[in-house]
Amino acid sequence: MSPETKWTSMKNISLLVGLFIVTSGLVSSAPAPAKAESPASKEAAYDQALLSAVGSLADAHLSQTRHTLEILARTAEVQSGQWERMERLVSASVPQALPQVLWFVQLDGTYYTSAAGLVGQKLSDRAYFPKLMAGEVVCGDLVVSKSTAEKSVIIAVPVKKDGGVVGGIGASIFVDDLSQLLNKRLKLPAGSLFYALTADGLTAFHIDPKLDFVDPRQLQNPSLSGAVGTILSRTAGEVTYEFNGSPRRVYFNTSALTGWRVAFGRVLPKARE
Repeated sequence: MSPETKWTSMKNISLLVGLFIVTSGLVSSAPAPAKAESPASKEAAYDQALLSAVGSLADAHLSQTRHTLEILARTAEVQSGQWERMERLVSASVPQALPQVLWFVQLDGTYYTSAAGLVGQKLSDRAYFPKLMAGEVVCGDLVVSKSTAEKSVIIAVPVKKDGGVVGGIGASIFVDDLSQLLNKRLKLPAGSLFYALTADGLTAFHIDPKLDFVDPRQLQNPSLSGAVGTILSRTAGEVTYEFNGSPRRVYFNTSALTGWRVAFGRVLPKARE
């Protein structure tokens, strides 16, 4: 089964939830002693299953792009370091499921994109550039793209030839489109919310794209700031807080791919006064 076929099937939220419950051992094929389960515990299990669905689908799209880049990095065209030789191959390899731009960067920071060819700026001032040129994979850095001005998440792999790095092949994945794609594919219940936070607290994606690239601790909301502090200090757990006048309960875990804290929760009914 191809990566595209595998992850396209994940848009069926019922299947995702079912797979999570089975593989996490929340149900068993053998009969169990009858035990009443409270509505609250059922809701918690369901929300945690949806958390797994959100994180798995996001990682699936990012992993597909990374896999594409790793294949390109092993081709003679890309290893040549000459854009004229690799342009058609790179442009034809742009994943269709999620809007993005593929690019090749040379050792001095000069780069070319699948959308515009040679860009009149360099990537040498990007924080991830030294890491990429040192032969390391970049996965999850957030930037505003120089070539498109889009809020983007960076996936990039070094291109090596004869044992040395000759450049890097990367992708700028448009974060607002990722947020919208997740919301559309998952068809979540009313009142649901999801988001991901980088290690430094920046929102990598959010069910409301207007909050992409926002640091929630800067929203002048002590309850939310406290919850974000808890999320960033742990790898998984549960938090409650208030936002826009409504209480919220969120479960979170950590993406093994990006290191982001991925959160899913819902708006709770307001307590009666």
